[in-house]
Amino acid sequence: MQITFDPHNAQECATIARLLGTTAQPDTAPAAQPDTATAEPETATAQPETAPTWTPDQAQPDTAPAQPDTAQPETDCHGMVHDDTIHSTPASKNADGSWRAKRGQKEAYEAAIAAATQGPAESAPASMPMPQPASAAPATPPAPIDYKTMAERFMAKMADPDGLPAEYEAIYTALSIGYDDLETNQTSIARLSAYMDAVDNGDDHDGCVRHAMSA
Repeated sequence: MQITFDPHNAQECATIARLLGTTAQPDTAPAAQPDTATAEPETATAQPETAPTWTPDQAQPDTAPAQPDTAQPETDCHGMVHDDTIHSTPASKNADGSWRAKRGQKEAYEAAIAAATQGPAESAPASMPMPQPASAAPATPPAPIDYKTMAERFMAKMADPDGLPAEYEAIYTALSIGYDDLETNQTSIARLSAYMDAVDNGDDHDGCVRHAMSA
């Protein structure tokens, strides 16, 4: 349904309103309230700057290392340091620059002076090194034995029934002598010569062999 009315006609508007069951509500929005808030004055006041308070426990400890006492003790003309046991107290010196002796300590005082003025004890003389025995000179090798002379001597003993204590073959075997190089082997020649020396000394075959092999 469409209703046509003149919006400028108050009566028609009222009639339409009744038909619709509503009544126009006047605009009752409250008027804007004026801002009555007043700015509060800033009451904060600046705090005065206070200097830090110094307390004794805040003092820095003195960390400088203590210097050692390098002062030398005073000495008298004898180089002695004052000793209350033998020197008078308070310390005083005689005209010659020595400490005054303590009453009743004359002997100890003089003994101390003698010890201070005595020179350092002489060190005992160093022990003389023992002479070293002269090194033995190298042994001179024996002169080579002439084969012909040795052979003639051996043949003479072989010809003598009592000249040798054993047969020549047993002697050669015991002395490890070979036939092939006997004329040039100086070891074999020397052993046969030493064997005959032992024979001349009266040794038996075994004794002659031991002497020849150790020669």
